[in-house]
Parts: sequence; C-alpha cells; structure tokens
Amino acid sequence: MNLWFDLKYAWRLLYRTPGYSLLCVVVVALSIGLALCSYTLAYAMALKPLPFPGTERWFSIQVVAGATGTPRLTLDAYTYQEMLDRNRTANHLGAFTTRNAVLSEGQASVSLRSTHITPRLLSAMQTAPRMGRLFEAADSQPGAPPAVILSHQAWQNHFAGDPAVVGKQTRIDAQPVRVVGVMPEEFFAFEDSEIWLPLQLPRLARPSDSTVVVAPLIVLDEGQTPEALLPEMQAAMDDVNQRYPGRYNAARHLALIPARLIFSHGNLQIVATVVFIAAAVLLLGCVNISMIFLARLLERSRELALRTAVGASRARLLRQCLLETALIVLAGVLIGWGLAAMGVEWMHSIDRFGRGIQASGRSSNLPMLRMIDLIPAVIAATVIWLLSTLIPAWRVAKQDAALVLAGSGKGVAGPGSARSASILVGVQVIVSSLVLVLCANLVVSIRDEGNKPTGLKTERVIISTYPTVFGARYGDMAARLRYWDELTAAIQRRVAGTEVAYATTVPSRPVSAPVIIEDQEGAAKLGTQTLPFTAVSDGYFALLGVQRRAGRLFDSTDTAGSLPVAVIDEKTANRHWPGQNVVGKRIRINPAEEGPWLTIIGVVSAVSRSYDRDLGVVYRPLRQAEPEAFHLIARVPPSALDRRPALRAAAFAVDRDLPLHNLQTLVDFMRVMNLNSISMVPFFSVITLITLILAATGLFGLISRSVARRTQEVGVRRALGGTQWQVTAVFLRQGAWYLSIAVVGVALGIGLANAITSSIPNIMNRAVPVTLGVLVLMALVIFTASYLPTRRAVALEPGDALRYE
Repeated sequence: MNLWFDLKYAWRLLYRTPGYSLLCVVVVALSIGLALCSYTLAYAMALKPLPFPGTERWFSIQVVAGATGTPRLTLDAYTYQEMLDRNRTANHLGAFTTRNAVLSEGQASVSLRSTHITPRLLSAMQTAPRMGRLFEAADSQPGAPPAVILSHQAWQNHFAGDPAVVGKQTRIDAQPVRVVGVMPEEFFAFEDSEIWLPLQLPRLARPSDSTVVVAPLIVLDEGQTPEALLPEMQAAMDDVNQRYPGRYNAARHLALIPARLIFSHGNLQIVATVVFIAAAVLLLGCVNISMIFLARLLERSRELALRTAVGASRARLLRQCLLETALIVLAGVLIGWGLAAMGVEWMHSIDRFGRGIQASGRSSNLPMLRMIDLIPAVIAATVIWLLSTLIPAWRVAKQDAALVLAGSGKGVAGPGSARSASILVGVQVIVSSLVLVLCANLVVSIRDEGNKPTGLKTERVIISTYPTVFGARYGDMAARLRYWDELTAAIQRRVAGTEVAYATTVPSRPVSAPVIIEDQEGAAKLGTQTLPFTAVSDGYFALLGVQRRAGRLFDSTDTAGSLPVAVIDEKTANRHWPGQNVVGKRIRINPAEEGPWLTIIGVVSAVSRSYDRDLGVVYRPLRQAEPEAFHLIARVPPSALDRRPALRAAAFAVDRDLPLHNLQTLVDFMRVMNLNSISMVPFFSVITLITLILAATGLFGLISRSVARRTQEVGVRRALGGTQWQVTAVFLRQGAWYLSIAVVGVALGIGLANAITSSIPNIMNRAVPVTLGVLVLMALVIFTASYLPTRRAVALEPGDALRYE
C-alpha cells in the first residue's frame, strides 16, 4: 500500500512541474537513443556473426602489401595455389571471388551477382540446399561440365520458381550451364549473390598466367588456433615473394581477420570512435540528470526533513526518490527507443540508395534494432537511474532534519555541496569539450572531403558501373574495335546526339599496376613502384570535361602497331616530375612481365575522389591496352526521358551475350562512391548538437544552483559595500577556472582525433580554427551559465538576499 501511495505521489510531483519533467525526459531520451543507435551500429559492424553455424572458427586470409599497411582481399591466384600445395594443417582452406555474370534466358539477357567458390568452402557452411546438391570436388576441376547453384531470389525471378529447375540447362556467359541446386531463401555467404559457380583455377606456371584475385578463407578445426596455421601459409607467400621480386614486395605478408569482419575491419576505428562518443554522451546524461535531481531534492529539503521528523525512514525516502526518477527514466527509454529506431531507419535509407545504385543486393552489416537490444537500453537506463538518484538522494536524506527545519545555513553552500558541484561542473566541461572537439573536426574534415570538386562534367552522363567482359568471339583487338563501332552506331541510332566513350575502369576508380619510371634516381633501391592506370577511348576526355594541360591527347594514330603512349594527369606529373616538362618522359608498365615502355604525350587535369591520397592516374589508349572488359560512358542529349532502356536495347541488338551492366547516372554513382563518408556528416552533426544541448543545460543548471546556494553570501558581500560588478566578478572568475578545465577536454579531443588519422587522414587539417571555435563556444556557454543566475542574485536587495531560501 505504501508503494502505491509513493508511486501516485511521485506522479503528482512530476505532473505539477512539467518543465522539470520534460527536461529530464529529453536528457534521458537523447542519451539512451544515441547509445542504442551506436550499439546497433557497433554490433552490425564488429560483433554480428555470419549467418551460418560455427562462424567463430572462420577467418579471412588477407594481404598486407608491405611491412605496414591495411589488410586487403587482394591475393593473386598463383600465390593461393602455392599455399594450397603446401597446406598440411588446414582441413578447410578455400576461396571465392565475385563478379557479374550474364544470364541469357529466352529473348532477354540480365546481369546477375555471381560468386565463384571452392566446393569444400561451400560445404563447410553446413547449409543444405533447398533443392538439388552443393558443389562437389569434381565441379572445380578445370574442364569439368559447368554447373550453377541458384539463390532463392534468382530461382523465383528468372526461373519462375520452377520446381523441376534442377538438372535443366541455362545459358550463363554465353555457355550452357546445368543447374545443380537451389539454396534456401535465408542463405547468405559474405556477398548477396544471385548465383554460385564452382571456382575453377587452371594450374598456373607463373603469376602472369592469370589476373584472378581471390578472397581466401580458412575454417579452424577444434583446438586449432590461427597463430598455429599462419606460419605455414606465410612460408608459401615468402617463397613466392623471393622468386618473383620484380612483381611482389618482399615484405608482403598475410593477416588473419575474423571472417565476420571480412569487409568491415577497416572501419573498426570509426566504430570504436562512435561507441566512445556515445558512452561520453551517456555520461553527460548521467551527470545532467544527477544535477537536475539534486537541485530538485534540495528545493524539497524542508519537505523531506518534515517527513523524516514524522517518522519516515531513510529507506522510505530513498524509495520515493527512486520511484520519481524511475518514471522519468522509463519515459526516456521509450522515447529513446523511438529515436534509435529513426536513426536505424535513416541508416537503412542510405544503404538502400547506395545498394540500389551499385546493384549489390542485401548488406550483411546493416544495423537492425531487435527486441533483444532492449537489454543494453535497459542497462544504460538503469545506470542513469541509479547514479542520478542514489547519490543525491542519499546526500539529502542524511541531512539533519532539525537544522533544515530551523532554516540554518539557508542560501549558503556547504563545503561538501560546493565541492560536489565543482566536480560535476568539471566533469561536464571536460567531457563536453572532448566530444565537441572530436565531432566538430570529424564533421568539418569529412564535409570538406565530400565537397571536393571531382574535375568531371557529370551532367547527363550514364555509365555501366560493372565491366562488360568480352567473350571468346572477341579474342583479338580487331574484333573488339568492330564491336565498339557497332555498339556506338546502335546507340546513336536509338538516341541521336549521344556522345559515346569506353574505358577499362569507371571514372575516378583506376587500377594500380607496377611500373618503373625512367631515369628516376634510387629506383633500384626503392623497388618497383605502382601507379593507377585506366585505358580510354579517344572521346573520353572531351565527354567528361577533362582538360588538356600540355602535349596532345589520344587520336586514331595511337594503334597497337604504333609507339606505346600514355597521358598522365597533373597529380602524377607534380608527384614524379615536379617542375619539369613531362612530355617525352617514359614509364614502363608491368616490368616483371616485360611490359612496354610508355612515352608520355600529354598532361590533363586531375580527377579527384574522397580520400584518394592524390595518387593521380595514367591513361592509355584502348587500342594499345587490348582490354578484356570495358565500361560504357555516354552523354545523352537533354531530355526528360530515361535513356537507359534505349542503351540496353542497343547493346542487346549488337550482342545479347554482352549486356551493359547496371547503367546509372554518373551523378548518382559519384555520390554513392562517397556515401559512406558523406553520411557520417549528419550523424556526427547530430551528436555535436546533442552534446551542446546537454552541455548547455547541464552547466546552466549546475552553476545556477551553485549561485543560488550562495545567495546569502551575495547579500553579505553587498551589505559590506561590494558593488554589483565586484560580486559578479567572483562568479565570473569561477567560470574562467571552468574554462581552463575545458582546455584539458579540448586537448584530449585533439589527441583522440589525431589517433584516428589512419581512418580519416584529413581530420587534423583544420584542427586549429575548429578547436578555437569550440573553445569560444564553451566560453560562451560557461560565462552565460555563470552570469545569468549571478545577475539575478546580485539584483536582490542585500536584506532580501540575506533572507533568501
């Protein structure tokens, strides 16, 4: 009965003070919402297991190019075969590689996401097919009859859910392929593939015999550790490095990454930063609620003393306080859950846009707000509830009831109270300054990088985002040139006025290749360098607005039988030939394979992308590069119509087995390429705003309460002849001390920002003005919070101030 009475009394107190109640609920909701949203992101990126059994024993084998660097999925097929040959310990060592495949059924061709995977690796996932069988060892032997396993999505969308599809033949990449199985609807393995094909690697005599790059994986047996298996695999790589020094860096080595982090391990520093900031904001919320509730209890000190005098126990008073804050925290948790749900949905919308443009299917690392996530939310709420209630409630409950009822010491801060308030203000200032500096530098640096000009004219440009791979019927360059001429003519017949160009990579995404730069001192000591390369057709530069700076561009005379040439951009010229005329200089591509010497004939303007490290690009003419695949780049005439169906129809009319993969506007494609970094700007901006709100309300409440408790002291100083300015200066000096504490928080924030420069290289580029801005903002908050309540106390007549309660 007493519990029900206390609960109703707590509700009446909150109902009669809506401003106080709303402020408390908002503080809890912001803290819980940010913490929960950050937790779902951290879980998806770093903790979520793969969707098949035993994934804690799966490890990704990744390559670190030199003595230091970032592990990447860039193991060449030759080194992988050497590792397989020397394997004596691992029972499940396999690999996969992804690309797009062309499915031709009836009168239509469609590009599908496909994964080539070793049979043993697929069977190790312990997922039975819905129909048919998994791959067998014989399927991966070169020359074996082609086989395919369909995803549930491909089975439904492209085979109409045919229950007799297993055993039937279809046409993939212009070859007949037999369907051997259909996977369950929920099956997901690393990439969201629509079909799986057996990985068939012919025996390679040397690295140059194949350009295939694979993503190897290893599955540990019971009792095995990754440290025990790594030396055996590293020995194989070391041997390859020594035998082919012109192709591989001698310091190239392997790293074993938990398979759940196969694509996200490079983002762990950012995830850790987000979690740290969320924890800091949660701490701010605890301090704020504690401060607000302490001020509330001090205002009710007479009431609590009276209840004590009439027989209420200390435990009863604590229960009353806990019930009051429990109602606030419960409301805050519910609203915080809603805010977290909005944040997760925002992340989903960004992911849907990006994957829609990239046609990459589902994401394995997409944050999801699950009912089980209520557990960390409840834990966080409980921490806020207990820390913000027990300490101030205990402090008030142990006051001497007689002294409080007698009014002794009213308006004067006791030593313990003043010390506690100072500590709380110091914590608020340090944490707020740290978070503001870190978030502000993140926002400014990422925004600057995202707004960097690309150097491209993107209006009305459509590109095929995935390469179209030539088949066996286009084995020589003459056949490929004829195909491009026919495709260009077909496009221009359907969409008159269209400009057409071709390239081996999409704009701003060149592929690095080893080179030697002629007459560069120290080249022998440094070893083979790498430069980004792309091969382009004659009209590429004009179509995309890339400007000529020196020399000439490619023309019809640059054929396979003429002098091998190259055009470089300004970044490459300034990096390797600063202040020199580069026309006539030479570089050799793929020197280990006796690649040609390329004579530089021109320099063009640079094309940039976010965090591209200013490596530049080297262009080659398509006629001389003899590419095995290409991307279409087309600038269509102004029109409200979507021209992509016409482009697809033109390609199908020329050769139905060479469709244009995933046609997208260049504007959307470039936006998606920077989406991960750009999307962090509003995320950290929201955190900055929340931090600022919590800092302002918390500091104002703490300092105003401190001033209120010293109102009698203000009256004494005024009665002794102190002017309003002299009294105000006492409290402003206290604000200056708090500002000096803010410098400590700022320094810590700068240190943390500097620690994540490997993930965000330009985070310190504008650290000085951003840091000064944060200090000015904190000074404004601190001195406003100090001046406004002081002005109210000083405005009282000395007699009124001495009688203040």
